Amino acid sequence: MDKASFSYKKSYYVKNARFQKVGTEWNANDWNAGLNPTGCHVLYYRTDSNPTKAVLHMLDGSLEIEPGKIYFVPAFSVLRSEINGEIEKYYVHFQSDLVEFGLYRQLFESCSVPANSLTKELFDIIVDNYDKKTISSEMKVSGAIEILMADLIENIAVLPRDVERFKPVLQYIENNYRQKIPVSTLAKILNVTTVYFSNIFKAAFHISPKQYILGKRLFESQLLLSGTDMSVREIAERVGFENENYFSELFSAKVGISALRFRKNLKM
Repeated sequence: MDKASFSYKKSYYVKNARFQKVGTEWNANDWNAGLNPTGCHVLYYRTDSNPTKAVLHMLDGSLEIEPGKIYFVPAFSVLRSEINGEIEKYYVHFQSDLVEFGLYRQLFESCSVPANSLTKELFDIIVDNYDKKTISSEMKVSGAIEILMADLIENIAVLPRDVERFKPVLQYIENNYRQKIPVSTLAKILNVTTVYFSNIFKAAFHISPKQYILGKRLFESQLLLSGTDMSVREIAERVGFENENYFSELFSAKVGISALRFRKNLKM
């Protein structure tokens, strides 16, 4: 096969990946230290055996990063980090445009699984290849992340067959979240009644269709708040909210701070 004719669509996009030793310089606001860069999810793997306590203070609580575990930390979820000594760790900052990852992002809380005999090798593959521009390196990186994510995704009580069944629905939401999306429209995609669709969606994913759409809009609003100078009103309209006040109230309730404070924190 002609090399020029071979193309590969990446599933995961790594912005940064490192193995590092860190100490008290990790005691910082997330936005100042770049611990969870804009719109990126993070994988951590701590390799030392020190008694050092390393904690991420999150929007919904605290997460201690312990040795010998792999951690997934969702985008926009870390407020600050705290450490009382030194640790050694891998980290991977990444994004994904897989339609099902939008679902995983909403269902995930920060979670962890025990490392295994392959963990270090997988992180090394990512660190060694993420900034290379070859198809081979991109395949290695995406493959390594998929293996690491596989165990983490098992923490979500979601069946693969349900994800596959609802993929057309998730793709429709991905393409149309800025517009009004009646649940009846989503039900027609699966050729079922509106009530039945709502019931099976919530049974499969533990959130209602409307909650999922709101979650998608809020995530996109966070990207716009962090990456543009658009006003809150403009952002609310861009992501599908007709009422700025409702958007602001919902943002504060779900994120824990106002949209303006969120943007200010990112620029500190």
